Amino acid sequence: MSKKKNTLKDLDEFLKQQAATLVEPAQLSDQIEEPKPEKKPAPAPIDVADKEISVESILQDLRHLSAQEGHAFRRKFYEMIIRSLESQPHSEPGDKMLINTALYLKSGDAWKEVIRNYWRNK
Repeated sequence: MSKKKNTLKDLDEFLKQQAATLVEPAQLSDQIEEPKPEKKPAPAPIDVADKEISVESILQDLRHLSAQEGHAFRRKFYEMIIRSLESQPHSEPGDKMLINTALYLKSGDAWKEVIRNYWRNK
């Protein structure tokens, strides 16, 4: 009998293997200093009374932005994915995989260096 393949598990293992070769984990003794609070610009206020926020309205806005931006839309969309996942209060393994995928798609041939630098700065 043939064994059923789990492609997501295989992809997860591959990405873990690649991440391990790209960035060496820092030792806990090196991380004793207190982290500095990040200063992020406050998001622009959204007037909910003017527009209903829903998946459909966001998709419609993305379609409009895509038509407006043309080829530049994809890079901006990948950046939106990364920024939206960074703003989540709790990070999950799937979030990291999606960030890596967006960085890969955004970076072209220099993807290894971009992913390495991204995670070093986080």
